[in-house]
Amino acid sequence: MKVLIKIGSALISRENKIDYDWLEQKVFEISRLADKGYQPIIVTSGAVAAGMQIQGIAKRPKDTLELQMLSGIGQAKLIHSYRNFFRAYDRFIAQVLVTHHNFSNETEVEIVSGVLNGYLERGIVPIINENDLVNKEELEYKKYFTDNDILAALVSVGMRVDLAIILTDVDGLYNGNPKTCEDVEFLDKVYSIDEKIKKMAADGKSDLGLGGMKSKVQAAQMITSKGIKAVIANGNYSLLDIVEGRKRSTTFFPITIDQKA
Repeated sequence: MKVLIKIGSALISRENKIDYDWLEQKVFEISRLADKGYQPIIVTSGAVAAGMQIQGIAKRPKDTLELQMLSGIGQAKLIHSYRNFFRAYDRFIAQVLVTHHNFSNETEVEIVSGVLNGYLERGIVPIINENDLVNKEELEYKKYFTDNDILAALVSVGMRVDLAIILTDVDGLYNGNPKTCEDVEFLDKVYSIDEKIKKMAADGKSDLGLGGMKSKVQAAQMITSKGIKAVIANGNYSLLDIVEGRKRSTTFFPITIDQKA
């Protein structure tokens, strides 16, 4: 069973620094999933944050060149940490850097999917991130992958995963922002992403993250439209508990032929 796990900046960083204790725990949980027969694929954010930490920068810069440089510095540290954490469980990883151009046509998608499937067949965990270093246009003004939410959707669809899990710092989708409103309703199941659902998605962003609940719902819509189940869940819960339904989360069910009609 192929399971995509998307890790965003709001989870992997604390106070403008990478939370390596949290990351080490997630690697342990992902290794447990693999032990149970799941094939994990990771889409991770955090390169710029790691670069900021190395360079001692407290606030995310706006200059594109500076962001590109920080991404390159941080990417090396981030992937090194993943490698060391997974090595403790006798697992190998592979770094895969992509841009939106790699999903622009079927040939490109087949190439990326072929490489990723090859890794999975060998028990290697792919660690996917956006190639900020060469993708200047995606660092300027409006980021195409919105903190990798859309990237996670594109990989999920291209790989035909069985389940896509988008981790965030809340339990899932509410009909308001749970961080600013007390009287909000939680949605544990969504069968159709209509305008009402889209309006529920909070548009808040952290200093490090470029996405928000809005982009996560957008990603879920892309995933479910291709017949794949998507889950938005709290990344501070155990992944095994999330996968096996023991923790509260929002499940977006695949769109059926009847719904499309």
